[in-house]
Amino acid sequence: MIPLVSSLCYGPLGMCQLPRTWWKVSLHASGHLADDYPEATGGLDSMVLDRLGLDKATALAHIHDQRPDYLTFENWVVEQVGTPTNDVSHEWNTFISNRIHKQEKIDDIYGTLSFAQDAGITSAAILNQLEDWHFWYERDLDGSELAGRKGTVVPLVSSLDYGSLGVCQLPRTWHKVLLESAGLLHVDYPGLGGGLDRRVVVDVLGLDRDEVIEHLTTVRPSYLQFESWVREHLNSDLSGPITEWNEFVRNRDHHGEKRADIHANLGRPDDGSLPTTATVLNQVEDWHFAHGELYKAD
Repeated sequence: MIPLVSSLCYGPLGMCQLPRTWWKVSLHASGHLADDYPEATGGLDSMVLDRLGLDKATALAHIHDQRPDYLTFENWVVEQVGTPTNDVSHEWNTFISNRIHKQEKIDDIYGTLSFAQDAGITSAAILNQLEDWHFWYERDLDGSELAGRKGTVVPLVSSLDYGSLGVCQLPRTWHKVLLESAGLLHVDYPGLGGGLDRRVVVDVLGLDRDEVIEHLTTVRPSYLQFESWVREHLNSDLSGPITEWNEFVRNRDHHGEKRADIHANLGRPDDGSLPTTATVLNQVEDWHFAHGELYKAD
């Protein structure tokens, strides 16, 4: 299984990459990680654990032995090394966001994605995500890994994730609709219903919702093919609206009924111990459900 929790994702501790490391190790522990993905590299996986002051072997052994969901894993991290300061998380997350791949790695991913050499994308975060989505589309969507999991697959592409268009939420919308069209999407998740899915498609990009659904469900494009189709249907320069949209997605809060509902799904009291940030709460809920389905399948 391709690990779709990206390096840009973070939980309540605010450390990018940590959820991806936890998810890769969890997939490996259950025997479901794609063979060509190491559970913990000497790169970002080792680096984030080192920044936190965690011993890599100890952290991996804990995930293998205890099989914690993400919040339980973060609680264990705090018990071991304490809560990272804002300075530590900010410095680390800036590094993740600004990291550029070496030319050899860029050439390798460009070859995988059939990118023109002058595509101009060097961001490690974007290229890694595009490569993950490419492999997921090629291998997992119609492959044996998801066979028999009708109506149970949790969408793990985050609202924080973006592709070469730079639009948050758009990859998640693509991911959910393809899962739905294959009959795989978890029954508790809508495809392109309302909420952020409709807003990014209709309000931000100015596209017709029904045309987008028809395109995704009939053509079933890869993510880069979908972005190409979106570019062809854009009516104007959207750099300003996209910037405003991304800030909204990253900073909006959940309150009231929605916040209470997520806490109930997590089995945790709404006592202020979790942030109100909608993206963090939504991601933690996704990871909680995905973790449950992973070991249920195991």
